[in-house]
This record gives sequence, C-alpha cells and structure tokens, in this order.
Amino acid sequence: MQGKIYKPEYREYRDRISGRRIVQLTDYFAHSNHLYFTNHTFYRDDIIFKSQRGNASNLFRLHRDSMEIEQLTDLPQPSYKDRYFDRLLVSCVHEGSGEVYMFYLGRVLALHLRTFRLRTLYDTPEGYYLSSGSPSADGKYVIVSINENKVHREFEGGFYETWAAYPETRLVRIELETGRTDTVYAENYWIKHVNLSPTMPQLLTFCHEGPWDRIDHRVWLMDLSTGSVTKVITDQGPDKSVGHEYWLADGMRLGYHGRKREPGGTLHGYFGMIKYDNTEQVEVDFPFHSHHFHSSGPDLVVGDGQRIENPHVLLWKRSGNAFDPPRVLAYHGGMAINAATHVHPRFTPDESQVLFTSDRGGYANLYLADVGNVDDLPTLAEVAGKKP
Repeated sequence: MQGKIYKPEYREYRDRISGRRIVQLTDYFAHSNHLYFTNHTFYRDDIIFKSQRGNASNLFRLHRDSMEIEQLTDLPQPSYKDRYFDRLLVSCVHEGSGEVYMFYLGRVLALHLRTFRLRTLYDTPEGYYLSSGSPSADGKYVIVSINENKVHREFEGGFYETWAAYPETRLVRIELETGRTDTVYAENYWIKHVNLSPTMPQLLTFCHEGPWDRIDHRVWLMDLSTGSVTKVITDQGPDKSVGHEYWLADGMRLGYHGRKREPGGTLHGYFGMIKYDNTEQVEVDFPFHSHHFHSSGPDLVVGDGQRIENPHVLLWKRSGNAFDPPRVLAYHGGMAINAATHVHPRFTPDESQVLFTSDRGGYANLYLADVGNVDDLPTLAEVAGKKP
C-alpha cells in the first residue's frame, strides 16, 4: 500500500575480515535491491530501492534518519510471462525535480517523492518493449530506449538471440512539462544503457548490447543539441572489449573496463577513463576480476570480486598511472544469479560508504559499508583462502 511504513529492519556488525562497520539496511523474505549502478538511487540522504514485498515489485524509500522504510508505489503483480518487462531496477532518481522515473510493463512513470503524485509519461507502442532510460541533468526530459520485440525473452534469456536479430531500437525523448514525445534516434541494433550526463543535459551515452567481443562497437555518444552520434573509445575492436561504461560524477568523463589481447594472444584486463570527446583517455592494466566496477572520480574504484573464488567488496586506490592491489572492504557472499541479486557496489555521493546488494541470507538485501582509510584495509592477497 502506498505510504505504508515498515519499522526499521537494520542491524550493524563488524566485517570479520576488514573490521569495518557494516549496516544491513533491509531484512525481508523477498528480494530488495538498490537501483542499477549507473542510475541515481539516492534522494537527499535517503535511499530509493526496489523490493518484492507483498509478491509484487514496488519502490520504497529508506529514511536514513529514522531507518523506517516507506512504500512509494502500489503496482500490480505482473503475470509470469510479463515479469521480464518489470524494469523497476533501472529506475532513476532526479534530486532536482524530486521525482523518480520508473520503467514498468511498457510504461514510463514519474513519481513525485514528496506528494506521491504518480503520472504516466509514455506507453510503449505494440511490438516494442521498454528497455531503459534516464532523465536530463536540467530535469526537462527523460530519454528512453524501446526495442523491437523480435525474440521471446523469458526473464534474462535470449541475450545472444536478441543481439543476432538486430531489432530496431528507438531513443524516445519525453518532455516532462508537456508530455510531448519525439524519436531522436533509431537504428537496427540492440541498444541499452541509455545514460544522460549528470551535469550536461545535451549529452547521453548508449551502448550496442550483445557479446562484448562480437558487437560492432560498444559505447556511443549523442549530442542532442546537434543530433550527432559518435563513437567513444574509438580503438575498440576484436582485440579490445569495452563494457559497463558509466558517467563519473563530473558528468564529463566515463569509466569503463574490459580486456585487451596482446600480440602473443594473451588477454588481460584493464580499466579506463575518457572524456566524452575522446580526449584525456587513460587506461591502466587491471588484472583484477570483478563483474561490476564503479567510481565517482578517477582515484578510487570499487568492485564486487567473484561470487565463488572472491565474494568480496574490493577497493582499488589509484597511485600515479596504476592502481594499488585490491583491498577488502567487506565480505558480501552474494551469488548474483540474476539482476535482482547482483551486488552492484557503488559509492555514496560523499564516497564515505559503499552501498551494495547481497543475497547471502537467501534473499537480496541492502548493505552499507564504511570506507574509512583505505590504506588500513587488508589486501586481497593477505586474506586469500580465509573465510568470514
């Protein structure tokens, strides 16, 4: 029920490896997870998150002052065949407008976080499904991607099939004040990860989705003021994969990672940052395995390790043109078998804490870990083989 208040569920403990204070924010027999790691999940000091309480997907607000949890939406339970189109995970908070923009069963919804006013901004046309999107920095519009529904997709299935089908994708701009919509770009390729710069409203990136080593090019930049679409990270190719791109907090640079093939055929990981106009590119060897990485700036990176061999939240501190060896912030123990249980570690806006999701207790829940002095944390090499 919209407006329902859940009493605090949090508990505090010390991580057995790092000694850092960890706050488990939610504790419920249903998946709860923060919003996708490229999307803003914070509102003022509070956290907007998705949870499947009551056998339906809805958004909730964790009030950090009281630790109470407030239900924000009261959406119907989707049918089994429609559950893939529950895209609440990729909702995005815009602190300036005080709204959260949601993607649910083909509709783009806007919810005002103070008044609870819920309005429908867009209905996806028949034959297409709603993928992702984000609001502009000035709060004037939301841009979403809609994909031609050429392949049956049940949950996360059909990844390779959808890429190989070359579905038509449209980027649709929705003007928030008037509701007017227009298609700003379209092509026959699977497009996802539509991310507008958090500081420059005319710039957005999107990706050609599919196997990283087989797509034509991963990261693209669109300038809405001119309509131009250009490649970012132009040297991507069969011997260099790129992925999981995200805007840094300055809204001018992107972070990304991938693998490169050396002349002898050896693959190794790397981490990169680049300005939107392909200048100021920096790439450093990064032979450390994690599924997702995140950073607010160039000097401190967080990753989620590997779910079996290395299920830890890890921090890397930049030192000149390289990164120091990874240090263990917290054991997460997450299995990350689907989008709802991905760890997706990310920094709080002030970088004092890392927010992550873990299903270590059977269901996904939210956790906050204090960063503190990174140099005081144990290195991964020091804790290798130890168990929490």
